Amino acid sequence: MENIIMSIEGRSKPILSAAVYAVALAGTPMSGACAAQAEPTWKGKTFKVIIRTGPGGGFDFYGRLLSRHMTKYLPDTPNSIAINMAGAGGTVAANYLMNRAKKDGTEIAILARDLAIAQRTGGKGIRFDVTRMISIGSAASSTWTWVIRDDHPVKSLSQLKSYKGVVKFGATGMGSSTYLKTKFLVLAGFPVTMITGYDGTQEKILAIARGEVDATSGAYESLRSAIRGEKLTVLGRMGNHPDLQQVERARNVMTGEARALAAFMAAPLIAGRPFLAPPGVNKGKVKALRVAFKNALEDSQLVTEAKKAKRSIDYTSGEEMEEIYKDIIGASDKVVAQFKAL
Repeated sequence: MENIIMSIEGRSKPILSAAVYAVALAGTPMSGACAAQAEPTWKGKTFKVIIRTGPGGGFDFYGRLLSRHMTKYLPDTPNSIAINMAGAGGTVAANYLMNRAKKDGTEIAILARDLAIAQRTGGKGIRFDVTRMISIGSAASSTWTWVIRDDHPVKSLSQLKSYKGVVKFGATGMGSSTYLKTKFLVLAGFPVTMITGYDGTQEKILAIARGEVDATSGAYESLRSAIRGEKLTVLGRMGNHPDLQQVERARNVMTGEARALAAFMAAPLIAGRPFLAPPGVNKGKVKALRVAFKNALEDSQLVTEAKKAKRSIDYTSGEEMEEIYKDIIGASDKVVAQFKAL
């Protein structure tokens, strides 16, 4: 994971407006045919942001946030629409983006943070290739948390590991972040069983309230209000959110092979809210999409909206995402075999 650390420490943050971008292209000598190809346009188009979950929760928030603000920085300022495409823990949306989405720059998607892990480990129903899809950028880093109803006797991962009963965790579909993080606990020897099929954060929280499950997991940014409002206990974490400094780190509870798996699974948290485009979008439009994405995250109105919703903004570039995904897809067979051992 050294490549990831180095790429983050070496970040630069140039901010280009759509106008500056157009001027930069216009100032480059080229033939008429090349100029037409190099000057991307969204004139008369509708820009679509596909969201991998149902309404509510973090992915829905960031998808709609970027849908509202990103088009300000695209040439010709197209109209935009956000479309929820829940199913199979985000696999439905990823398969759509890979195989059916338009390749003209008018469709992007916010997909699962564990997209590359699902692919590397041979998740069920996967018909996408993260190395062929085009990374646009991530809107936030994440801290992963495992939470449990407040009246449960288990209060930490350490207590969970030695618990004599079985704790039921709610998760979305196979290959999703909640599925994989719960599977990790099972592999590490925790007395956990999964009930899958919930679409997004809100359904998982309702499942706890109804008594269908005892616990779930998710990004802290998505679960924070439920942790307070539903009085959930945070068992453990992957990541460094300042609110959770007193909560156990997962790696400190793991032993043996589980520690190697912890590193493998923590990598996608750097790009915790990833936006991608389908393969085949031309280079000029890819550049325009990446510029517009970064500019939107610097937009004062977007920042204000995020602050009001108590959502963090932490930009990761498309190029950095590509390196992260490359590291995950290139993980050793031993680590992958450990992960798939169930």
